[in-house]
Amino acid sequence: MKDPRDIIKRPVITERTSDLMALKKYVFEVDIRSNKTEIKSAIEQI
Repeated sequence: MKDPRDIIKRPVITERTSDLMALKKYVFEVDIRSNKTEIKSAIEQI
């Protein structure tokens, strides 16, 4: 399993994502080679 910091690169901060944060939704830039389950577990670990 990959390190969570290798999967999740950085948060995406824009005007639109700032509005989504108020709804408790967050947007991240992730490694393109990662699949959905790896991304989910990386988010849960962080």
